[in-house]
Amino acid sequence: MHIPLMAVGRVRAEGRAVAVELAALTGATPAVYRLEEVDGAAAAAFADAVNGALPERSEPVDGITYISGNRLADLHAVRLFRRLKRGALHGLLVIVALCVLVCVTGHPVALIAIIPGGLFGLLFLILGAGGAYPPYEEWYLRKRGVTVAADRVSGEPGTYVYVDPMGLHRTVRKFAPAWTIDVAYDPRDPGRVVVLRTRAMWWLDVTLASTGLLIGLLGAAGAVTATVMALLGVGGF
Repeated sequence: MHIPLMAVGRVRAEGRAVAVELAALTGATPAVYRLEEVDGAAAAAFADAVNGALPERSEPVDGITYISGNRLADLHAVRLFRRLKRGALHGLLVIVALCVLVCVTGHPVALIAIIPGGLFGLLFLILGAGGAYPPYEEWYLRKRGVTVAADRVSGEPGTYVYVDPMGLHRTVRKFAPAWTIDVAYDPRDPGRVVVLRTRAMWWLDVTLASTGLLIGLLGAAGAVTATVMALLGVGGF
């Protein structure tokens, strides 16, 4: 979302968050957009800088008319992939710990099962978890969100626009041979939106993600089993 200075009424630093209050007409309740998880000092400096640069107005304006609704990134997806990266790191540490354990107990031959099994399992767990996000997001917004029609923007292939409850025109990308498509957005965060697909395509994604997770669990179980067998001195380890 792009918010020009003309749209801003004031900016407030609220600890580790920044609240951008839009300009509003007399008697109207101003809209507020919040940016979470920022540095407290940076938030205060940003608020002071923006408030000092705000233009003087001779009459009230409706700030919502100045902003555009193109979201640069899906914040929920960003948080998910941060967790996936942390999960991958923790998984690698577990594999290393298992390798060290069998080596110090005199069973290094078990490495031939632990390393490929662990890495294979970790890879598919990460792929399966990442692949589960799109169908989960669609399921959640179908159930909890608001479904509307988005109209194709003339002269911009693959770009559709819908209107949120505040009257802001927001865009969504989808290459489809249709003038309108169905989308669902979160009423608490209208920029969180998905293009609704057929049930068959949704189930295909669910099946692929579930298969990836199952394969990953089998690989991880194989690595743990090899470690236990090595410690017990069975299975030739």
